Amino acid sequence: MGQNISRTVKEIILNDIFLQSSIRGQYCNYSAIARRIKPLVDKRVGYNTDIQSIVTALKRLKSSLTFSPKNVKMVLADSNLSVRTGVAKITVEKTRTATIKFSELIRKYVNSIIHVSIGSTAITIIMDEIYAGEVLELFERSTILENKGSLAAIIVTSTPEITDVPGCAISIYERLFSTGINIEDTTSSYTDTIIILKNEDVGKAFETLNELINESKREIATLFRKSSL
Repeated sequence: MGQNISRTVKEIILNDIFLQSSIRGQYCNYSAIARRIKPLVDKRVGYNTDIQSIVTALKRLKSSLTFSPKNVKMVLADSNLSVRTGVAKITVEKTRTATIKFSELIRKYVNSIIHVSIGSTAITIIMDEIYAGEVLELFERSTILENKGSLAAIIVTSTPEITDVPGCAISIYERLFSTGINIEDTTSSYTDTIIILKNEDVGKAFETLNELINESKREIATLFRKSSL
């Protein structure tokens, strides 16, 4: 019975990045979280569970959610920001014709493309808005799923260590979320974390992430000073 509750609590927490963050950061109220997720736990295990048993499961889960804040801070401290305004996001159905046209698009607009993602049913292109009209003409109108303009891209370029240190990207997203900034789209490419926003949000987002990087630099400097004493 106890193991069933523990497994269920773990599944619920692993599907909620914000609850994970509060547990990792040790600023959560276990009883409050237990009361919040209890109806879902009860439904999944099939009986009325005890709040204290959920609290116990949450506390046991804490150790498996931890990562090294120092390592995350070191990666963030060595990161740089760049901004591209006048960005468009175009998504089309992944058909045979679209795939052929996509190859043509890459050759012609390679210097204007910020990122491309290819899924099982769709292709998304993030690129300079000035060429969006030309690109849209390459595809049949019925295959165009999304066409958004007046966007901006913030690119967080980090050291290669970001690929091995868990928690870096979520630290970036959590800071934007806590500031009330909506992310239109996001993706990553090796050391780049690419965040797509509305043009009107880019200034606030840049300031927020710049402070996160500077804050990380200050904390790492403090850690090194303490270790040298």
